[in-house]
Amino acid sequence: MSRYFKPEEFRCKDGSTHPEYEGGVHPGLLLVLDDIREKFGKAILVNSGYRSPEHNRRVGGAPRSYHVKGMAADIRPQDLKDLKRLYAIADEINSTGGVGKYPTFVHVDIGPGRRWNG
Repeated sequence: MSRYFKPEEFRCKDGSTHPEYEGGVHPGLLLVLDDIREKFGKAILVNSGYRSPEHNRRVGGAPRSYHVKGMAADIRPQDLKDLKRLYAIADEINSTGGVGKYPTFVHVDIGPGRRWNG
């Protein structure tokens, strides 16, 4: 599965997992996250992994969110002073996917390459 992450970290807040992927997320996302974690050198916390369509609607997620597809995670460092560095590493490692910078977390997905600030 993953060198650094456990399946339960990616479960939807309603307890569900993606019906297609073991552990709830696309294996390609796990590869990217493991590479980010390896380069970061410290623990990374998963705020949000897979979201069921119902939960995604409840939290105001985009209807075609990569979270619903099991292809996205919102991650954060244990110490927010490391957020800028975590973003830079995610930007470098996930050069062909999506990376969004937010005040307290970094969004990483394996969709098309794009960057944004939330």
